[in-house]
Amino acid sequence: MMEREVGNRHFPLWLIGDSNPPQWQSFLKTPLDPRHPIRHNIWTALLDVIQDKVYRASRMRVDTSTIYIRNAVDDPTKKPAQTSNQWSKSAETEISGLESLIKTHKPIMLFCFGAFTYEFVRRAIGEQERRKYGYWGARRLGDEFRYRIGKFDPNKTNIIPLLHRSISGGKFIESHKYFCGEEGVNYFEFVGGKIADKMLQYSDQLHIWIE
Repeated sequence: MMEREVGNRHFPLWLIGDSNPPQWQSFLKTPLDPRHPIRHNIWTALLDVIQDKVYRASRMRVDTSTIYIRNAVDDPTKKPAQTSNQWSKSAETEISGLESLIKTHKPIMLFCFGAFTYEFVRRAIGEQERRKYGYWGARRLGDEFRYRIGKFDPNKTNIIPLLHRSISGGKFIESHKYFCGEEGVNYFEFVGGKIADKMLQYSDQLHIWIE
């Protein structure tokens, strides 16, 4: 059975995935288990851009060994329908659990993979108004990414939406365009570059580097 979380809760970078993959959770050890290809489709490709840009600018590298990782919900049956605004008691309990963790440990960069996770985390930090997670298509997630990166504050928790399976699915070309807001732009280079810029800008405050 998969562990509920992995990594260090005190580390400033958190990754929040969607839910345990039902057909693989008996074989995988952790959320975003490195053996599962989806991790590399949605995170490793971004991380490569981040590490490259940061290293070229500063000769530093992000310490990825202690990044805190969990799924929004462990059991995928707890996920509401994407058209529902009223979520189940079990989903609300999970939201309360994450809310408590965020308040206690105060991560600085909290990356949310996909529409459900982004809405889940919005609710956990008390943002209004609550949305059906189907509202957050690639275009709106891209708008939110640019908005939140633009007002990034190293003294608070910044939730940063990213794409989940859509960037590696059958409509991946559209996902690049919709999220980035431009034709022909590479999502991984665009998003990874923006994240790296903030890491470099606030490098002394983030404490995320290999020592």
